[in-house]
Amino acid sequence: MLNESFVSKSEKKIYDLLPHEPETMATTLFIFGMAIYYIWRMFAITPQYDELYTYYTFISKGPVYGAIHWPLPNNHVGYSVLSGFLDLLGNSYIGLRGVSYLCAVSNLILVYRICKMFYSHGLPFAAVLLYSGMQVINEYSVQGRGYTLATTCFLLSVYTLTKICKNGSKGRFHYVSLASFMVLGLYTVPSSVYWVVPVGLSGVIYLLINAYKSRGLYIDFKDNIYYKKLSSLVMAGIGAAFVTFILYGVIWLAIGSNLLVKTEGSMFFGWSHVLVLVRAPMSAMRTGINYMLSQPYIQSLAKDVFWSRYFGWIWSLLAYMIPGIENVITIFIFAGIACMIYECIRHFDYSRTVINIIAVVNFAFVFIILILQHKLPYLRVFSYMCFLVTICVCSALERLINVSIRLYNKEKSGNVDEITLSRETERVQRHDAWYSGIGVYIPVLAILIVFLFRFFSPNFSCQLGERENDVFNTLYIADVRKREIPAVLDCEQQYLLKFGWDIDCQKTDVFDADMVILDKDMFTPNYSGEDFWKFYQTYETIDWDYLKTMHVIYENDNFVLYVK
Repeated sequence: MLNESFVSKSEKKIYDLLPHEPETMATTLFIFGMAIYYIWRMFAITPQYDELYTYYTFISKGPVYGAIHWPLPNNHVGYSVLSGFLDLLGNSYIGLRGVSYLCAVSNLILVYRICKMFYSHGLPFAAVLLYSGMQVINEYSVQGRGYTLATTCFLLSVYTLTKICKNGSKGRFHYVSLASFMVLGLYTVPSSVYWVVPVGLSGVIYLLINAYKSRGLYIDFKDNIYYKKLSSLVMAGIGAAFVTFILYGVIWLAIGSNLLVKTEGSMFFGWSHVLVLVRAPMSAMRTGINYMLSQPYIQSLAKDVFWSRYFGWIWSLLAYMIPGIENVITIFIFAGIACMIYECIRHFDYSRTVINIIAVVNFAFVFIILILQHKLPYLRVFSYMCFLVTICVCSALERLINVSIRLYNKEKSGNVDEITLSRETERVQRHDAWYSGIGVYIPVLAILIVFLFRFFSPNFSCQLGERENDVFNTLYIADVRKREIPAVLDCEQQYLLKFGWDIDCQKTDVFDADMVILDKDMFTPNYSGEDFWKFYQTYETIDWDYLKTMHVIYENDNFVLYVK
């Protein structure tokens, strides 16, 4: 009897956890399918150069090493630290891409959860379809870089801020969570400042307006619930800035001490790192800060150059989201922003106001700050804006659907001239026909078709790095495990040996080697093309006499494989 009761309770708990609403069921099945697809991508797509560099230089050396080393701006420190822990499991694919995989699946869930709070008529499901079909989202879904993790931090920050702005949200949990997500975003990709600042500013604007509007309800302004939330939000922002400074302070100390003890002419030359950190921590930190500032991730452009490229850069960003329909996306962005501004002015009490302010402030901030800085960052830096574009599409469609429903209901009721109140979510008045009201799901169907076209397009699931893929395949053919003295003539060969076979090869010349992979560009005297910077050897430095003693067993468009 006890066992039957236990089984019954367990079944009820499982039943309660499962989705029952058709839209949520469809979304769950879709996310499950995308999770399987992302697993395929994780293992089928050969890592690109930036991923390989990250794995070889930071992840494979453990989380502590990744936390204190910053030789170049492309070390996404937070990602390297988390991936360093996963790499301890012993699988390089999981170590390099496991964090991105978990974040990619989580992002789909977060997109649905956020949109479910503010939109109806199947649009939350459509939002997940649209978001997952975007090119930049798919490309970086499982890449061993920090962009997907930073997007997760952005979505979590948006989700948490909406919770904070709701009436009745109490306790410090949400504020600590928001600060933590912002810190992790900045610690992973410093350019996350492009969303951290506007997200925080959005919360301040929303709470400040509500505090002013409700001022008559409180005798003492300090008793105002919105004022209390605003104060807590500001303190969370200050706390986030402080923790971020501490985390980067560790990096600055490590960089600075390393430079001071290794730079000839420095008064600390030859000292131990510990001694420098104990006796001159401020000098070490100042040196580290100066070094990081001297290695900017994004270069400023001359004013005339910036303006000649700015709008083309924006168009390229839209094309990177959904290639081929940039015009349509542009229309939806302007229409969505217009609807958001209209609702903020006319219907500030709508629940959507907070997400509207977040979207509008983010767009305005990025547009203005880039003009002020005269900078055009890498397009991937703004992959998080795919969610904002998705929100614009949902906002425009929600408005269109609501207006259509009001007109439809008036016509069916026979009161065409009746003036009705505008509701945040309109519902179709049901009639006898089974298809009554089915038209509201036409936008969902249209977005589903867009996703299917994107999913089955040739560039959606193709290899991203042709050269890296060729090297990887050549190494498999070489059967490197059986080679006693392999040589690596460029950095990608070296990184892929470490990634695929855990072989840290330091031999960079052909003499005495029993395996050599030669890039065909190395046959060209005085070569200085696009891959030259990756080469350890060139036509002028290769021992061609020794290479003649080896024989070719494989050749493709880019490489020749020699073995002894």
